[in-house]
Amino acid sequence: MTREDFLRQEIEKYEKKIATYQAMVAEWRSELGVSTLQNQTTQLNPSAARKEGQDLADPLSLIQGMIFFNKSQSEAAKAFLEMVGYPLKTGTILEAVEKGGITVGGKTPTAKKQNFYTILHRSLDFGLVKKDTWGLATWPGVVKKAAEEEIEQEESGAEGSKKASGESKPS
Repeated sequence: MTREDFLRQEIEKYEKKIATYQAMVAEWRSELGVSTLQNQTTQLNPSAARKEGQDLADPLSLIQGMIFFNKSQSEAAKAFLEMVGYPLKTGTILEAVEKGGITVGGKTPTAKKQNFYTILHRSLDFGLVKKDTWGLATWPGVVKKAAEEEIEQEESGAEGSKKASGESKPS
């Protein structure tokens, strides 16, 4: 790898980090009700800003037609997060997956969201950044518990409930 290739790779890596942090700040501003200027939103993702006709303030604008045809729900969610490049709330990811042609089970919107949340939680590709906000496990700052840790926690919780109910483990 030449020095030039290395520098290009480093620039790309840090541009992605900058875009992630700027997107997080924009999301927090929107939660506070603080309006952002158009020139601030175009800085969210410099590589995506080069594509014409995209509204970077709305990640759902990236989804067109049946873009997730023949993919599982978790594959579609992963592809969407890769397109956007920063963490998003469960509801936004769910909307994008459905807009892209994937059906999520559940009779009510709450049940759909809960089912989708469970799918994301069980997949090793996703991690919680904060409450109800998902990122890819490969991104900096996104931590996914190891599957063994989750199994141990579930088992210890089940044993604790058995002891509380008076059941005992056969010796």
